[in-house]
Amino acid sequence: MEIKKDYHEKIINCGVFNYNAQKLANILGFDKKEVESEMQNKESELNQLLQKGKDMSDYVIDLKLFELAKSGDIKALEKLNQRTNNVHR
Repeated sequence: MEIKKDYHEKIINCGVFNYNAQKLANILGFDKKEVESEMQNKESELNQLLQKGKDMSDYVIDLKLFELAKSGDIKALEKLNQRTNNVHR
């Protein structure tokens, strides 16, 4: 699947929101089966753009929790520790 540069930001944002294949296909006007296939292919441009969005989202959330924890917010510190120890990282 060839993805035009115009779609990159939309796809990254879909990764931020963790949209499924159906929603992504609807937003981009692509075939759902093709999107599903590309999402499963770790080397595809679509998959890499989605992953970039997911990683950016994690970073922004972790940074905000870190800032809150530095100011003494114990719940934010606990949540940051929980996220940091998450197996998916």
